[in-house]
Amino acid sequence: MSYPNFILNGKVVAADQPHFISSNRALRYGDGLFEGMRLLNGEFLFYENHFERLLNGIKALGFYTPENFTSAYFFKLISELLIANKISTDAIIRIQIYRANAGLYEPLNDEVEFFIETFHVAADSYTWNETGIAIGLFDEWKKDFNPAMNFKTCNSQVYVMASRWKREAGLDDALILNSNGSIADATSSNIFLWKQNKLITPALSEACIAGVVRKNLIAFAKQNNIETEERIISISEINEADELFLTNISKGIRWVKSCGEKQYANAKTKQLTFSFYKYLNRK
Repeated sequence: MSYPNFILNGKVVAADQPHFISSNRALRYGDGLFEGMRLLNGEFLFYENHFERLLNGIKALGFYTPENFTSAYFFKLISELLIANKISTDAIIRIQIYRANAGLYEPLNDEVEFFIETFHVAADSYTWNETGIAIGLFDEWKKDFNPAMNFKTCNSQVYVMASRWKREAGLDDALILNSNGSIADATSSNIFLWKQNKLITPALSEACIAGVVRKNLIAFAKQNNIETEERIISISEINEADELFLTNISKGIRWVKSCGEKQYANAKTKQLTFSFYKYLNRK
């Protein structure tokens, strides 16, 4: 569920009015990217990390970066939007940037436009779920390798198709493969596994999203002397893992109880989750 107002190119506007035309390049070609941020208990989680990823994604897509596209500028706009929508504690903030003007595949220029939206958060965000979630392996579509593969681009068809598949299968999430057949990530999350006291996640070179929670959890684990690896993960390793969990900025850490017929324990994941959330609450 979204809120009644959003920001379009720096101004607060009503969401129930028409604002876009058919030549919009995000609509025509998926020529854009987005960034999802989290307001938790009135505080932004890892705001600067999100903004850094946003700028890196803009560069990867060859967009012109306006001089006013600064961390402070977007923080001011988001704060104005939160006030307009009467939000003070918890929300998802989504920034979408796209190449402006028309053109066919060849854009007329690389100028950008943007909008910012706010959304309600799920009730189970940043809480431990002893029930766990059930996931499966989606292999009908695979994620390609390209310079924008680590960013959240508007061309997200593989994630859409995987989400449809997991819905029809009655699952909570689905693992996505890269074009080499190795694990990339999940429909909206990064994946971690425990194997013999080692925390393992796909390397960025495996086409996973450069998740902000992923980045900070890896740093936290290393600070706490947990052996951590970023590398290729095969399908067989998912079945051989001791524990499995997913991370994203919206919901935090989600323990995976099952993937197909494989059942997973949760002792290490639970301990890491509580420690990481305690660390976030101290910041």
